[in-house]
Amino acid sequence: MKKILFVLFLAMSATSYAQLSAYINGKAIKEGASVSKKDLASLQVGFKNQKKVTIISGISALYVQLLDANKKDIQSFFLQKDGYVAIEDFFKSNTPTTKYKVFGEGGFLSNGNTLDWILSAAIGQEAQKTIQVKIGLYVAEETGYRQYGQSVRLLEPMTFNVPIWDAKNVTMPFLDLTIDKTNIAGDMDTKQNGMLGRKETEIGYRLIEKDKIWYTAFALDSDKYPGLNAKEVADDFIHAGTFYANYNQMNDKKPFKDYDIQKYTLPWDHINDLLDSKNRLSKLSYRVNKEVKNSNLMNLFETVTINGMKGYAFKSSTDEREHINATKWTPKGNFVIYILEHPTNPKLTLIISSSVKNNGNTLEETDALLQTFINSIKK
Repeated sequence: MKKILFVLFLAMSATSYAQLSAYINGKAIKEGASVSKKDLASLQVGFKNQKKVTIISGISALYVQLLDANKKDIQSFFLQKDGYVAIEDFFKSNTPTTKYKVFGEGGFLSNGNTLDWILSAAIGQEAQKTIQVKIGLYVAEETGYRQYGQSVRLLEPMTFNVPIWDAKNVTMPFLDLTIDKTNIAGDMDTKQNGMLGRKETEIGYRLIEKDKIWYTAFALDSDKYPGLNAKEVADDFIHAGTFYANYNQMNDKKPFKDYDIQKYTLPWDHINDLLDSKNRLSKLSYRVNKEVKNSNLMNLFETVTINGMKGYAFKSSTDEREHINATKWTPKGNFVIYILEHPTNPKLTLIISSSVKNNGNTLEETDALLQTFINSIKK
């Protein structure tokens, strides 16, 4: 309920900032200041000489709101007091030198992710190159059971700015890389297949070009998958792709005589939508490409060196069908994947891949898109 009520407080703008204070590393900062994102976690806030109001029952909130370049809410952190006694005690116990910790243990409540996650997720988001931090203090009177009147601003909000990323040097922590995003259009969203902190969770990045070509960038770690390298990833991919391209003809227990498809449990469906029996890579279909059934599947890869990184590339048209037992397949789009050795971390294997579910994209434009991303990697 607190989270719902808090939304009432976020609509008003600022004209004067004298009575709210912000501190970074214990030192006061001025309205409109620029603060390093590395120091933001130390934020403390304080207030004094707030407007005097009398209410029988209601809520008050001292809050810190993170906003993007379009003034849209990213996330809010707040210290809320409910009821007359709690509100009066809060204001009476506050002094001009009181400082309230905002982030982390013992800090404000939040309605979403941690600060570290917010800052990581902001990287590559065009509207979050710089985040505005807004501090405010409000009160609202209870007018009925869990109903509140119009919020009253007790002090004019204070704002300051936090630069997050620069297009020339975009750090991608989940790839252990830095890229030059100048030639990469659109936002880079984080993409994960499970809860944070779980061993099996993989986190990468998802992008879209021309509103139709989805592609991702992931780095798989041999510490999590012992023995994993670019060749092993390629081998696992090509066998998983062949299995789903011939789903109705496969023996689930041992689909390949010379390869154990259970050797790894790589999250291909999360990376590129590969594990879907209603979509297939045409080049891997026994009916489309009869030579595949008795060939060495690794020979279907191109060995490549791109931007100094060695690895494998695979390209194919794609087909789709209406349901798992349908025999009629129709052309859908095109697919490209690059599996590369990491330029600086030998434990990691990079996967830059389009989605099997892309519709109407050409092979040439998809390949060019992925190569642009790979060539943006700084070594």
